[in-house]
Amino acid sequence: MVFLALSGAAIVQAQNAPSNGTGETVTWTLDPVAAPGKGSRAILNVRGVIREGWHVYALKQSATGPTPLVVSVEQNAVATVAGPVVGSTPIVAHDPAFGFVTPYYARNFSVTVPVRLRSPLTPGRQVVPLSIRYQSCDGRICLPPKTVHLTVPITISAKA
Repeated sequence: MVFLALSGAAIVQAQNAPSNGTGETVTWTLDPVAAPGKGSRAILNVRGVIREGWHVYALKQSATGPTPLVVSVEQNAVATVAGPVVGSTPIVAHDPAFGFVTPYYARNFSVTVPVRLRSPLTPGRQVVPLSIRYQSCDGRICLPPKTVHLTVPITISAKA
């Protein structure tokens, strides 16, 4: 995992390389968050950029289908989940890898995760750990499901 801050955005690249060595299938971008203080709510924004020719399965899948995208807040002292995780509108189409219609993302997509800040929190920079579990396919092959662990920077205001 590579973590790099650029112009206010945290960029994390998750290695999920095809066996033929052609590179990554997904690059994750996490927006930094500014929050007024303890007990407040914040929205964590996660964006995925999918390599051309690949796709990632959406948040909701059939029980007999592919591994769905799951974005979750890991146990931490800063924030807890405060509502459902919501994704951008997926493509719903026949998937040749599974042989039926299923929702997925191709190219770019976003997911929002609402959180409530715990108290007491020290003002300043904090981080919230996320887990992202996903499966990438290219229409011929599907990679095994992968989980990446990322952190979202949150700046806590001194005002409560």
